[in-house]
Amino acid sequence: MKKIVEMSFLVALGIVFQILESFLSIVWIVPGFKIGFANVVSIFALYTWSEKEMWTISLLRVFLASLLQGLLFNVSFWLSLSGCIFSLIAMSLAYKSHWFSIYGISITGACFHNIGQVIAICFIYQQYFMQLFLPLLLALSNVSGMCVGYLSSQILKRMKGRKQNVNLSI
Repeated sequence: MKKIVEMSFLVALGIVFQILESFLSIVWIVPGFKIGFANVVSIFALYTWSEKEMWTISLLRVFLASLLQGLLFNVSFWLSLSGCIFSLIAMSLAYKSHWFSIYGISITGACFHNIGQVIAICFIYQQYFMQLFLPLLLALSNVSGMCVGYLSSQILKRMKGRKQNVNLSI
């Protein structure tokens, strides 16, 4: 029961991050580019539980945030979902390989999120020139992935310290 409550809280937090970030688009760099702060929740779930919980929380976040914004099954929903699925696959594989740190997993997720979105744009709009944005998006993914990885590592460190303190007092 406690795990379900914590996962529900993380889904809600991810929705809030996703909706807030939709107001803070960095259009002057690349149209539609966002840092991806909601992925902090996904990485937290991955390191706290497992890939299964990361997938559950991330997919619920995408569906519910789109529903709350009135964008469910809209083009932006499909772009978000395709990016999310590509990102989740890449992060799961990177995590299972044990070759990557939290930063590497975060950067991998950010890169594959953009790859998934570019593939979806090319498929939906039949606009293949969007692939020209991919090198710039991948470079920006390194920066955003580092930011998300850093935030995730700091949160995990602080939560680990709190859990140890709680366990000692019981």
